[in-house]
Amino acid sequence: MRALAVALISACLCRGEWIRVETPGIELFTDAGERSGRAAIGRFEQIRSIFLQAGISNAPLRLRVFLFDSTNEFHLYHPRTDGFYYPGADRDYIAFHTGPESGRVAFHEYVHMVLRHSAVALPKWFDEGFSEFYSTAEMDRNRLKIGAPIDSHVALLASEHRLNAAQLSAGSSDSAFYAESWALVHMLTLDNRYSPGFRAMVDAMKEGDTIEALRKAYGRPIEKVQQDLQAYLHGGSFNAAVFHVQLPASVDAPRIEIDASMKARLALAELLSNDRSKLDRALAAYQALSRDYENRWEIEQGWGEFLARERKNIEAVEHLARAAGLGSDDPRMYVRYARVLSMTNRDGEATGALKTALKLDPTSDDAHFELAVTLVRTGSYREALAEFHAIKHLSPEHAYRYFYHLAEAHYRVGDIAQTRLLIEKGRAKTRNPEEIAALNRLQQSLDRAKR
Repeated sequence: MRALAVALISACLCRGEWIRVETPGIELFTDAGERSGRAAIGRFEQIRSIFLQAGISNAPLRLRVFLFDSTNEFHLYHPRTDGFYYPGADRDYIAFHTGPESGRVAFHEYVHMVLRHSAVALPKWFDEGFSEFYSTAEMDRNRLKIGAPIDSHVALLASEHRLNAAQLSAGSSDSAFYAESWALVHMLTLDNRYSPGFRAMVDAMKEGDTIEALRKAYGRPIEKVQQDLQAYLHGGSFNAAVFHVQLPASVDAPRIEIDASMKARLALAELLSNDRSKLDRALAAYQALSRDYENRWEIEQGWGEFLARERKNIEAVEHLARAAGLGSDDPRMYVRYARVLSMTNRDGEATGALKTALKLDPTSDDAHFELAVTLVRTGSYREALAEFHAIKHLSPEHAYRYFYHLAEAHYRVGDIAQTRLLIEKGRAKTRNPEEIAALNRLQQSLDRAKR
């Protein structure tokens, strides 16, 4: 089975030449040609600009897009759909294939990404309906129109309509649910009776279910909303919204890399590695890459990072060491390499890897942080304090480790008052019993030192 997977992945990725198209916010790989790549990334920049100018943060992660020329090859990654969005560990992914609906699919999946990174979990009908609503965006110079009817949805809703409270709450995956969700969002957004209360309805959904949110925002029970939607659908016309959008200059001048097949295959292997149902295929993809492109640090790095995510630390160290030996110039790789080295009790080598990361990028907060923690573990406390002080910004997920290790460094150099303060800050960042116990032990050491 694994041999078959290797052959399948290798065959589907060697069939066409892939190119890489890049703007400051988006990286796109396609085997559909440069013209299709330019058009697709322009489409994404349009929708990206809409949200940026509306003051809505797109996402904290970089976006990587795949545009397949072959529907069959696309379906190797996700069957029975025209496109998908996937949130990965280090970046967001969108994949779709060429076709008459590809532009609409691109917008739809991008909106999924924006909603995924919003602060509130929204119900499926709103997620799908809002994504479908924005998928119809049409650009004419700097004027963008949203709200055009989707013919397939209109036709389906003309023959059947099953919107009810149970559907809205439970969600579905059938065509009628998508059509009804789109129609409801369309009315709530653009109908004069409902649009003034749209934001209040979204806010209300943060606190309760859809039915209650509709009642709070509009003072109407779901049955009345359903009647109004029926009338809206059969009114003979649909409202539209027009926005003036200033597109970035990068839309007309993206960076083009023609011979990007290895990078595309590596990116697709990374996509597979983020999906736990496709880990065997991810491994097969890395194996095929290693065979087809010998002695490339990029492949060793990708393979090693995949193994590290799977907690296969000894194997990960081997591949990441090869990446370093082959000349990797990616500072993030050396940070990840150091983390795995530390997990295998090789702190001395981890220190070296982190210093290499900082030579490549002296501003890397992650490298300064990991080096500071490693220096505390190896007893170089004053050097550790210098690395802690070099950190400008750190992810909240590292807050406990930051305060605990910084407290230990201050304790070891005799700064008792600062240690007490940092212990209390550490307590405010964790509820983990083991982490609380570690802080208690440090506190006890302080108390004994005072006596």
